[in-house]
Amino acid sequence: MRSGRGWPKRAPAAMAFELAEEHPELRAHIGHYARLLGIEREPTLVTISKPRFEQWLGRRVGSSLGGAYVFSKRLDRHLILINLPRLNPANPRAVELVVAEELIHLRDWTVGDRRRHAKHGYDRIAHEVSRLTGASLDEIRSVLLPPVQRPFKWLYACPGCGITVRRKRRGTWSCGRCSPTFDRRFVFQLVGEISAGG
Repeated sequence: MRSGRGWPKRAPAAMAFELAEEHPELRAHIGHYARLLGIEREPTLVTISKPRFEQWLGRRVGSSLGGAYVFSKRLDRHLILINLPRLNPANPRAVELVVAEELIHLRDWTVGDRRRHAKHGYDRIAHEVSRLTGASLDEIRSVLLPPVQRPFKWLYACPGCGITVRRKRRGTWSCGRCSPTFDRRFVFQLVGEISAGG
């Protein structure tokens, strides 16, 4: 097929993005913003499953992430996680804004920009998401649900000075008052479990 000037018409660029799970809204946003950013030919794996993303990556990632981007040298692919359980259902554009942000990270990586966020929702990337999507900075900042803090569960005491500290998980720590560096003589001893009400 020829165009009016005699050159062959270019077929639309095939998307090189593979979605591990079918999600129509996600697919639509990826297609739209990948084309806008000129990255539709970048080999990319996208998932909404945090365990699958961790398997691809070969390590664990934080549970508070709304989205994540990384280039895997091992797989020779860009990897994107859209962590739907962390997205705010009160923000109707949450999926779209997280997709746009992760695709900006991908585009930045392809042009050699390896900078990370300065302050999530307030930095240059948030402003770029705003320009790209037309969303306000407040909309971008309200994409995630507030993190749920794990309550303190364990009470420890120093055998040297007797100070008590509360911890959310069990572990081994030494008292900073008794020694500025880790010292086995001042390892906190577990003295009790904190009840749910206290």
